Amino acid sequence: MVFCSMLGTLAAFSIGLFNPRLVNKAGPDWLWLGGRDDVIRSLYFKPNGGFRRYGFLALMLTLAAGTAALFWLGGRL
Repeated sequence: MVFCSMLGTLAAFSIGLFNPRLVNKAGPDWLWLGGRDDVIRSLYFKPNGGFRRYGFLALMLTLAAGTAALFWLGGRL
């Protein structure tokens, strides 16, 4: 049950990133442990929820590198 709700939250967040009509790309404040003052959130997003100058590119590179690392680790096992 916990896995399914985490998967649903990730899917909603991912869909929201690519929706051009959505202004607050960071999602709701409860999604981040520190709310609007969360350190990781502030790397990619402004306080109003919009992306920083290179925030979208940095977020996509972070997600791609993490996925590649998981595949690399999975192949090494």
